[in-house]
Parts: sequence; C-alpha cells; structure tokens
Amino acid sequence: MPVLRFDCVVPAPLHDVWAFHDDVTTALPALSPPASRVRVESADLPVRAGSRVVVRARGPLGLPIRMAARILEHAPPRDGPGGSPGGASAYFKDEQTSGPFAAWLHEHIFTALSPDQTRVTDRVTYTLPLGPLGALADRLFVRRQIAEMFRHRHAVLRQRFASRPRAAVHSPA
Repeated sequence: MPVLRFDCVVPAPLHDVWAFHDDVTTALPALSPPASRVRVESADLPVRAGSRVVVRARGPLGLPIRMAARILEHAPPRDGPGGSPGGASAYFKDEQTSGPFAAWLHEHIFTALSPDQTRVTDRVTYTLPLGPLGALADRLFVRRQIAEMFRHRHAVLRQRFASRPRAAVHSPA
C-alpha cells in the first residue's frame, strides 16, 4: 500500500488554516486543480467524526468520478503545553467509503510553528483496484497525479493566506 506525505508551511495562524479546511464546501473546490472541476455533492455539516462528504469531479481522461468519504477522526486546534501557541495542533482523518480507489485514507495534520505560521501535512495511504494492473498504473502515472494534486493544493493554500493582511505587531517603547 503506497504511503505519500506532503508538507507545506502556510503564512497564517493555525486557527485560520483549520477554519478554512473545516469548511469542506469551500475548501475542497478551492484547493482542487480547476481542470478536475471538483464540487461537493453533499456534506454532513458541521464536519465531525462520522460526517460523510460526497464529491464529484472530472477524473482521468475526463471521465466523471464520484467519491464518498467518512471523517474517522476530527480534532480541532488545541493549545500546546501551558496554553502556549507553540506546539498547538489539529487533525482530521478521512477514509473513502466508495470511489475510484480500492482504499484511500487521508490524514490532515496542522501544526502551529509560530503565531503566524502553520505546517500542513497531508499523509495519504491508498491502493488502486485491479491488483497488479493497478500497481503498474500507480507506478506509471497515478502517484505522479496525486503528487501534482498536492503541489497544486499547497500552492493555492500558501497563496490564499499570503495575500491576507496581517495584524501589525507593536513593540513596547
């Protein structure tokens, strides 16, 4: 089962990055490559453990795909030791319940690096259908497509938050 990990640093506070991702009806289409035409067909809102999200998209060769996922774990931001922002984190995990993969598990990990920076880590564990043929397709193009999807996602995420005004920090005189 391939396991892929993608990391990026977002110039925004953890709570802001989490709030954006927690709004799946906005985040999923915004973070997806435009050619995939992702739209959320349905979502149990607010998203919590047990919520179901159904997405329609344009897949390989322009074929329509439908993917349903269930949120297995959902842990909103919590402060680090002693209530400090350093070490604050948040997490959610979703699993495909129906769709194009034989198995798909996506872990989303958010870690505050500072009051104005958040590391976003996406860890994907997946298997394609069709046994050896699926494994060959993975090596030939699927893995590259998944990596490109996350490169796009993280570029959009960094750009989205880089353009937001930051609060001015004043030093005592």
